[in-house]
Amino acid sequence: MKNDSKNHFDNSNSTDSMSKEEITQYVISSYDSGKTMLEIANDIGRSKIYVSNIIHQVYTDEEIKVRQYNKLRGKNQLDFSRFKSTSGIYRVSFVENKRNGNDYWSYQYYEGGKLRRIVSVNLYKLKVIVLDKGMDWMEFTDDASELVLKYKETYDESSLNRENKTGFFRVTKRKIKTKQGYTWAYSFKENGKLNFISSVHISTLKSKVLDRGWEWIELTEEARKLVEEDEKSLNADFDFSN
Repeated sequence: MKNDSKNHFDNSNSTDSMSKEEITQYVISSYDSGKTMLEIANDIGRSKIYVSNIIHQVYTDEEIKVRQYNKLRGKNQLDFSRFKSTSGIYRVSFVENKRNGNDYWSYQYYEGGKLRRIVSVNLYKLKVIVLDKGMDWMEFTDDASELVLKYKETYDESSLNRENKTGFFRVTKRKIKTKQGYTWAYSFKENGKLNFISSVHISTLKSKVLDRGWEWIELTEEARKLVEEDEKSLNADFDFSN
C-alpha cells in the first residue's frame, strides 16, 4: 500500500486526490527511505510541522533523534548517550567527585554485556586512549571540540608511556607477609602530595581508584583479563559464602 500511495503521488504531483491515509503512508515511506521532514514537506506542499506530526504518530522522540543523527553521520547504530549526556561527546560524561574534589572525565561503554569505564582528568588524554583502543570518539558540538583542544594544551604525552611490569598505569606490586605474598599498590604525586592506595585484589584496587576519580588504565590485554578474572573469582567466593 505504501508503494501505491507513493506512485500515486509521483504521478499526480499533488496531494489533492490523495486520501489522508495515503498521504500518511507516503510521508512514512519517504521518511524511511531517508528523506528529511523538510524534503517531504516540500514534496507534498505541506508544512514541516504537518509532516512532523505524522511521523511522531509512528516513531518516538528518541527514535527520531537517532534517525536524524544517523543520517548526518552515516552510522547504522548509536546508543542514546549522545542525547542524555551534557558533555557533547559520545559516551563521555563529566564526573564531579564531591568527596575529594578530584573531578574527572568518564568514557562508558559495554563489552561482553558489562559496563566498562575509561577515565582521565584530562579530556584530550581520554580521547587519545579511546582512539588508541579502536573505539568510537565523536564530538557533537563546536563547544565540545573547543574544550578538547583546550585540554590538549596541558596534555602530557609521556604520561601514556608510563607502563610498568604490571601492565597497569601507576600500579606496582609490593611484597607483604600474606598468603599471596604481595599487594597491588596504586600511587602518584600531585602538587607535591603522594596519593597512595592498595589492595590484595586487583579488581578491588580498580574500584577504589575509580571511586576516588583517579585515572585507571589497563595498558595491556593481559592486564584487562587479569582484572576480569579476579572480579569473577571474588563474585564466586561471595556467592558461595551466602
